[in-house]
Amino acid sequence: MDADAARALVLEYYERIYNGRELDAIDGFLAPSFVSVGPGASMDRATHVKALAASLAALPDLRLTIEEQVAEGGTVVTRWSVRGTHQGPLFGIPATGRPVTASAIHIHHVDGGRMLDQWEQFDALGVLRQLGVLPGMG
Repeated sequence: MDADAARALVLEYYERIYNGRELDAIDGFLAPSFVSVGPGASMDRATHVKALAASLAALPDLRLTIEEQVAEGGTVVTRWSVRGTHQGPLFGIPATGRPVTASAIHIHHVDGGRMLDQWEQFDALGVLRQLGVLPGMG
């Protein structure tokens, strides 16, 4: 897949799934063998979809903004940020009503019009501090 097509697919994924909450469209974006890999954890396709749905439910006003994106061949690297209000359980933490902002970097490998995998670096520690679960620094 060429870089422009891969980039367009990933952009559409973020817009429709995260911002549009069209979770019923997710099958069109993820390969059957899709895997999501983050620090210390790996999720198969079904687990990833379940975790994403739970996160969107916990932050119903979440809005994702693309900060920067680079594509080469079928590899797309995206730096993004999100803002939302913690209104439901997140990481096992009951709703706090607190605003949350976070940033992340995803690397997606795309082939055949679908994402094969997602490699994620996400500021979970910052989110936990904003929710009051961990003390702030300093």
